[in-house]
Amino acid sequence: MKDWEEAFRRSTPLKLYVMHTGYVHMRGNIHFNKADSRFKTMPGDNRLNPVFAHLVVHPVEGCLLLDTGLHPSFSRHRTGNFGPLLGRMVETRAERGRDVAGQLKELGISLNDVRNIILSHLHLDHPSALPLFSENKGLRVYVDGVELRLARSLFGMFKGYIKSHLAGLDCRSIEYPLSMQPFKAVADFFGDGSVFVLRTPGHTPGHVSVLLNAAEGPILLTFDAAHRKANLDHELPPVGHYPDALESVRSLKGLSSRFQDMRVIYGHDPDQLTGLDLAPRFYS
Repeated sequence: MKDWEEAFRRSTPLKLYVMHTGYVHMRGNIHFNKADSRFKTMPGDNRLNPVFAHLVVHPVEGCLLLDTGLHPSFSRHRTGNFGPLLGRMVETRAERGRDVAGQLKELGISLNDVRNIILSHLHLDHPSALPLFSENKGLRVYVDGVELRLARSLFGMFKGYIKSHLAGLDCRSIEYPLSMQPFKAVADFFGDGSVFVLRTPGHTPGHVSVLLNAAEGPILLTFDAAHRKANLDHELPPVGHYPDALESVRSLKGLSSRFQDMRVIYGHDPDQLTGLDLAPRFYS
C-alpha cells in the first residue's frame, strides 16, 4: 500500500461507537502550547472537557476499543482511580453507568468480547478504565513502545502516568512498518486496510492517532494530538513538545484537508460534543 488514495479505494464496513464517559479539567490553558507565539492571543477556557472511549466493530476481527475513558469510580468520588495526589490536580465529573463497561453492556457487548485495545497515549484519563478488563485473558493492549516505557519508568507519575492502570494486562508495543505521507510511521493494524495507527508524537512522546477506513468515508480520531478543532484550524498544537506537536498537527490537518469526505473527531472538544452521534448511535 503506497498512499491514502489507494487505501481509501477499498473500504471496510466498520461501525464506530463514540462513548462519552465523563469530563476532566486541569488548570491552565493546556489546549494550546505556550511555546507558540500566538498562545497569549488564544482565549482562556475553563470548561470541562469530554473524555471518550471509542468502540470499533470490525466484520471479521470483532470488537476493538480505542482508549477506555474514565473508570466507574469517578461517579462515586472525584479522585476516582487517579490516586490522592494526581486526583486532586484534576477536576472530574462522571455519571453512574456511563463508563465504558456500562455503555458496552447497553450495546449487548461484554468486557470479554473486546479482543484488542489501542491506547492513544497513557495520560491518566485515557487508560483509566483499563483495569476493568483485567479478567479478559485473551485481550491484547497496544501502546506505542516509547509511551509504554515512560509510563513504567520510576518518575512516570510526574508526567501524568499511572502504572497501576496497566497492571496484569498483556501490553504490546505498536510496530510501524509503513510510511504514508505525511506520516513517517504508520501501522495497518489488522493488515486489511481498515484501521490505521498514525504515530503523532508531541503531546506525549509516544502519542498515536487512528484513521478508520469506513464504508461511508474515512474517520480520523486525533485524540490529544488535537484536543480541539481550533488546534487544526490555527495549526497551534496543545501542550507538549512543541516541534513534534506542531508537525503532528500539520500532518493531521494536511491529511484531513486532502479528503473532503473525511470526518474528524477531536480529543477533548466541548464544542464538538453536542454535534457528535454518541452511542448507541454509530458512524459507518
